[in-house]
Amino acid sequence: MIRRLGERIIFIFYTLTLLGLLGGAGIYFVFSRDLPQLPDSLENINLSLPTEIYSADGERIKVRGQRYPVSLEDISPNFLKAIMAVEDSNFYEHSGLDHLALVRALYTNVSQRQIRQGGSTITQQLSKNLFFSFERNWVRKIKELLVALQLEATFSKEQILEAYCNQIYFGSGAYGIEEAAQVYFHKRAKKLTLLQAALLAGLPNSPNNANPFNNYERSMRRAEYVLERMVKEQFLSQEKKEEALDSLLELASPKENDDPNLYFVNFVIDRLEQNYGKEFVRFGGIKVFTTLDTRLQRSAQKAARSHLKTLERKIKPRNVNIPLQAALVAIENQSGAVRVMLGGGSYSHSQFNRAISDNRPSGSSFKPFVYLTAMEKLGYTPATTLRDEPILVDIPGTEPWEPKNFSDEYAGDIILKKAMMRSANSVSVKLIQEVTPRRVIKTARLFGITSQLGNHLSLALGTSGVSPLELASAYSMIANLGVYNKPYFIQRIEDFEGNPIYENFYHGIQRFPQKSIYPLLDMMRGVVDGGTGNIVRRMGFKHPAAGKTGTTNNSKDAWFNGFTKDFSVSVWVGYDDNEPMIVRSGRGLTGGGAAAPIWVLFMKKVLQGKNRVKFPVPEGIKFEKVDARSGTLPDEQSVETMNVALKEEVIIPPRVLELEKTQLGQASVNSTTTSELVDVVSNP
Repeated sequence: MIRRLGERIIFIFYTLTLLGLLGGAGIYFVFSRDLPQLPDSLENINLSLPTEIYSADGERIKVRGQRYPVSLEDISPNFLKAIMAVEDSNFYEHSGLDHLALVRALYTNVSQRQIRQGGSTITQQLSKNLFFSFERNWVRKIKELLVALQLEATFSKEQILEAYCNQIYFGSGAYGIEEAAQVYFHKRAKKLTLLQAALLAGLPNSPNNANPFNNYERSMRRAEYVLERMVKEQFLSQEKKEEALDSLLELASPKENDDPNLYFVNFVIDRLEQNYGKEFVRFGGIKVFTTLDTRLQRSAQKAARSHLKTLERKIKPRNVNIPLQAALVAIENQSGAVRVMLGGGSYSHSQFNRAISDNRPSGSSFKPFVYLTAMEKLGYTPATTLRDEPILVDIPGTEPWEPKNFSDEYAGDIILKKAMMRSANSVSVKLIQEVTPRRVIKTARLFGITSQLGNHLSLALGTSGVSPLELASAYSMIANLGVYNKPYFIQRIEDFEGNPIYENFYHGIQRFPQKSIYPLLDMMRGVVDGGTGNIVRRMGFKHPAAGKTGTTNNSKDAWFNGFTKDFSVSVWVGYDDNEPMIVRSGRGLTGGGAAAPIWVLFMKKVLQGKNRVKFPVPEGIKFEKVDARSGTLPDEQSVETMNVALKEEVIIPPRVLELEKTQLGQASVNSTTTSELVDVVSNP
């Protein structure tokens, strides 16, 4: 009985072994045909081509993945032990596959139904750089394993470890241990102390989050974990670990790089890594041709810095040393190409990209979407009259809301165009009450606004956060008379042999009829020519332009979003800590005073030496004159007349003076002598 049971166990063992061998052979046969050929020397892995990023004007603006390999003898034994302890403690025992680590990873990934844990050996991690895939999947993991087995069969452990140390990424642009030692400690890799080696060994797992320049405490916790692993794997005694933790780290100062292009470049790299994977972007030897215009980028930084210095001299001194910041995005209207992305005043002082951040309210810069919704849904025109007056809005469950105009002044009866020129808050709130916030949100979505927008009446005053990138793109659609071009940043990508991997082809979408958009455009021309944005003209900018200012409560945010026929530019100014911008006189800064001058300084450079190009007028528009208070044709009582543009089908009625006398009295009639007349465009 016992003998028979033993025979069964032996039979099952040999059967499972045979099935495993056959299964392994089958897997190898299926996948081996697509495996890359191993190089003669692992130095060919170390010296793989870096990724190069180019601007639209042909300048190479970033090289990513360039390495400076050193021999194993030129790497500190402290680091070699540390990296094995934390990444692959059984490196010298396995043949490319750590069975126990793999079983743990398989269990975790299967139980969570996605790849959450690697379990990869140093050899497997090295194998990633022999081929690239656009996604993480099981097929790729199998191929990595097969290549790792080939590496182990072809090269020595020392050769594999040397190649690995020379190709891993340590953050802060450092590839390979030699460059990492220079970047973080200004020393050669063979001179690293035990604490320095432990810190560097902890970086490849999370090179950005554990970066000592950005998060010193977290990097030190990670270094302590590496030292604990070294003790556990018997690479280090407990006494040596304690000595290391008590030693000085001697971290170098981060290298200041004030290249303004890096806001754009790092944004593009993040996009590429999301789409293609970090390994592909870091080690693929690809060439990325972007839309960035480096000349204009430098002009944007110069304009922002110049005006920020002027503003800081005017602003009341603050207790905290936080600099005033600015962001600027410029989009080419015809294509949607992003030519400029300035995320702050100085990249060396702050890498936070405010150009793409949607955490700041847009203020009155959001009003064009409210006005367009009213014109589309209610048949309003720029000549429609509303009353600019103090209002009180009942809100269930809380105190009534009393939105006020910025200057706390009210104009009475006023046409919509004049209301936009004055940026009358009461009029905008009345409009959103009539059309509902939900409809305004739908309009904003058609303009490419993707940020979360609050479904409440205060949306009319721009209380929801949006990014300068979104507003520049949305205003570009107005300049294009309703054609939406999705903003893009990469023109094409080539592999290391020059073969195209990706190429952008823009296709504009007509989301609104031209006659629906042109009245809005004309109203926004009025903002620049005689409204809250008239500083544009006072600073000597002569080209046809339109736009809208924006100022949030207590002057915490200042915006100017404007466009010409060819370019749309969004400018934001404010403090990162959301504090008010108050000048010494006690007044708050506005979009017209804080952001618009940067727009002008930049646009003067953009259009220097170029002809003044007018906005095209769609067919079916006529030009007349209208009174700014009544929205009717002027008469002998009108003091001033101006050209206006209207849809041909629209009939502007004359003023009914006798009716006004009867209902309002002679004083009301006499008051019309101060009426203002402004250009308007009508689209019922």
